[in-house]
Amino acid sequence: MRKIGPVAVALSALLASTSYAQTSASAPQASGGGSEVPAEIVVTAQRRSESIQQTPIAVTAVTAEAIQSLGITEIKDIASITPGASFTTTNGFFTPRIRGIGVDFVSVGLESPVAIYEDGAYLTRTLTVNEIVDNFDIGSIQVLRGPQGTLYGRNATGGVIIINSADPTDKFEGRVRAEYGNFDHQQLNGMINLPLGQDLSLRASATYKHDDGYVRNLITGGKAGGGRTYSARAKLRWQPGNADIIVGGEYYDTAYRLGPLQSLHRNDSSCLACVLFPGSVGPNAADLFVTESVVSLQPVRTKFYGATLKMTFDFDTFELGSTTTYRKQKTTDSAGDADLTSVPGFEFGVPKSGGRSYTQDLQVTSKLDGMFNYIFGLSYLDDKGIFNTRFIGDPALGLGGTGFTVDTALGADNTAKTRSFAAFAEGYFQLAENIKATVGGRYTYEERSADAVVFGFPISTLNVAQRAFTPRFVLAWNKGPTNLYYSYTRGFKAGGFPGPIFGPIAPVQPEKIFSHEVGVKQALFNNRLRLNAAAFYFKNKGLQTQTIDLQSGGTKTANAGALENYGIEVEAQAFPVEGLTLGLSGAWQHARFKPYTNAAIACFDPNTIPTMSRCFTDLTGTPPPQAPDWSGSFNASYEFPIGSWTGSLSGIAQYRSSVYYTPGAGGELMADRDGERFLVNASGYISPPGEKLRIGFYANNVFNKKYVNFIQTDTTFGVYHNAARPRTYGMRLEYAF
Repeated sequence: MRKIGPVAVALSALLASTSYAQTSASAPQASGGGSEVPAEIVVTAQRRSESIQQTPIAVTAVTAEAIQSLGITEIKDIASITPGASFTTTNGFFTPRIRGIGVDFVSVGLESPVAIYEDGAYLTRTLTVNEIVDNFDIGSIQVLRGPQGTLYGRNATGGVIIINSADPTDKFEGRVRAEYGNFDHQQLNGMINLPLGQDLSLRASATYKHDDGYVRNLITGGKAGGGRTYSARAKLRWQPGNADIIVGGEYYDTAYRLGPLQSLHRNDSSCLACVLFPGSVGPNAADLFVTESVVSLQPVRTKFYGATLKMTFDFDTFELGSTTTYRKQKTTDSAGDADLTSVPGFEFGVPKSGGRSYTQDLQVTSKLDGMFNYIFGLSYLDDKGIFNTRFIGDPALGLGGTGFTVDTALGADNTAKTRSFAAFAEGYFQLAENIKATVGGRYTYEERSADAVVFGFPISTLNVAQRAFTPRFVLAWNKGPTNLYYSYTRGFKAGGFPGPIFGPIAPVQPEKIFSHEVGVKQALFNNRLRLNAAAFYFKNKGLQTQTIDLQSGGTKTANAGALENYGIEVEAQAFPVEGLTLGLSGAWQHARFKPYTNAAIACFDPNTIPTMSRCFTDLTGTPPPQAPDWSGSFNASYEFPIGSWTGSLSGIAQYRSSVYYTPGAGGELMADRDGERFLVNASGYISPPGEKLRIGFYANNVFNKKYVNFIQTDTTFGVYHNAARPRTYGMRLEYAF
C-alpha cells in the first residue's frame, strides 16, 4: 500500500504532569480548601507498579476516568496531551512518532520504532491499530518517551505505548454508550463485569461502529474514509491464594474504504497523468475530492484475533510473572490508484496481508526491605508476516485493453519470519536515604528471513541475524514531593527487508540509539499542582527512514546516516478548585539529520516526460518527517452542579509548528511539508442525580480546519495527500449500572 505561535507555547510550558487523574473519593482533604486532593496514578513503566511521580522516566499516563472526562475516543488522540508526540493515521496505518522518531508505513519485514503493547502483547503490525485498540473500557494508557531498550527491547528507539484494557473485578457493574453524529456516525459500546463466585470474575465488552466517508470521488460518486467495525473482548480472572490468573480473548472485524483517501495535491505539470490525460482530473484537486477509478473503492477488510494468558504469583520476597500472547491479523481487498486520476492504468491491489505473532515473557520482581531490589526476565517472539501485491490496472490505459485482476500472477508474494530471544536484568541500589541508582541491561539475539515469489517465480531466501546489548543507568534523588533524575540508555530497532520485495535486496541495517535525559518531577500545594520537565539529547545512528523509490513508484525504507535531537518537554496539571482540572504540555526540539548525504528525493523537470525522476541530495541539517520544533497543548475539564443535576465541560487545544512529511520535503517541489496547525476539540455532558445516566455531546476539529495527515511527492505520478477529517460532532448517551 502507499503508501498560537511558538512563543505562546513556550511561555505556557514554563508553568509546566504526565499524570491525568480524576479526584478520588477516598483521597485526603486538602488543608483549608475543603475539596478533595487528586489521587496519584500508579504506572508500570519500569515493569513494576509505582507512583508516576516517583518514576524516573518521562511518561504520560492516562486513566479511564480522564479519557472519559476529556472526551478522548481514539488512541491517536492521546498524543494531544503528550509532549513531543505525534500520532496519526495514514491510509489506515497507525503512525506514532515520539521525539522525531517514527515511520509512516510498516512493511512485512520491518516494524515501527515506537513499540505498541496491548494487554502485554507486542503488536508487530499497525494497520487499523487505531480501531483495534479502541478506548472503550480501557484500564490505562501509558506513553513512555525516549528509548526503552532495556525493559522493552527491540523496536523501542522512539518510545513505547502501553495499552491495558480494564481487568475483571469483584463488583457487579456495567455500562452502555451510544453515539450518533454527522457523516452518519453510529457507535454502540457495552461492558459488563460479573462476579462468578469466590475469587472468580468475568468482564466482557463489545463495540459496533459505523462512519460514512468524508472524501467524495468525483468519478464514481462514492465516498472514502468511512467504514464499520465489530469487536468483542472478554477476560476471565481467577485469584486463588497468592495467584492472579487472567485469561483474555478478543476479536475485531473492520472494513474501511482507505485507498481513495489519496488525493492529488498538485494539478499541474508535475502530474504525469494530468499532462497525458488532462480531462481525467476534476476540480478542487487539493480539497476533499478524489478522481480515482472505481477499483480503489473496495473496502480494506481486516480480521484480528487475540488471546492472552497472564499469571502472577506473589511470594514473600519476590513476584513471579508470566505473560503469553497470540495475535493473528488478516487484511484483504486492499487496493490503490497510483496515478490518482480516472484513468484505470496504474492501479495495484493487496489481496492479502497480515500475519501472526506469539510472545512469551517471564519476569521475577523482588520485594525486599533492604537497600537492594532487582528485576530480571526472559522474552521470546515468533512472528510471521505476509504481504501480497498485484498490478490490477489496464495495460492499455483504458483504451481497449482487457485489464488485470487481483488473481493475476503479475505481482509479488512476500513472507517474513522473525524469531527474537532476549534476557534482561536491572538492579536498584539505595545508595543513601534519598538517592537511588539503577543499573541494568538487555541482550537480544534475533533471526529474520524473507521469501518472495515474483511474477510466479521464487527468489532466493534472504536471511539476517542481529545481536544487541542495550544498557540503562539511572541516578535519582527523591525527597518527598521532589524527584530529580538523570538517565542514560541505549536502544535498537531491528533491521530487516523492506517490502514489497521484487527481487534479491540488501537488508536494511538496525538503527541504534544512545540517549541522555535529565528530569524533575515536582508536586506542590498538597499535590494540587504537579510540574514535570525533562531535557534530553540523543543520537540515532543508522536511522531507518522512508524515501522515494523509483522501482515501485512509492517509498522504501533505507538507513540515513544519523539523527540528532535535543530538546525540552514540560507538563503541568493543576486542581485549583473542586471539579476543575487544568493541563498544559509543551515541547521544543531540534531534530536534524546528521549526516544524511545520499538521500533519495524527486527531481522535477517540466520539459521532460515523465516529469518526475528519482535523484539524490545531501539532507544533512534538515529535520526528519513530522518533527515540529514547537508543539504544545492546553486541556481543561470542569464538573459543576446544575440544581440537583451535574454538568461537565471539557476541551483540548493543540498547536504544532510546520513539519516535513518526507525527508527533504520530497524534492525540488518542496511540496511534502505543512504549515503550523492549531486544532480544538470539545465535549461535555449533563447527568441527573446518581450520575448513572449521562447525556452529552462531542465536537472535534471545532473550527473545521482543513488539513492533511500526510503528503508525498511520488516519482512519475506527482504529489498526493491524505486529507484529514473535517469537523465532526454528535450526541452521546451513556448509562452505567
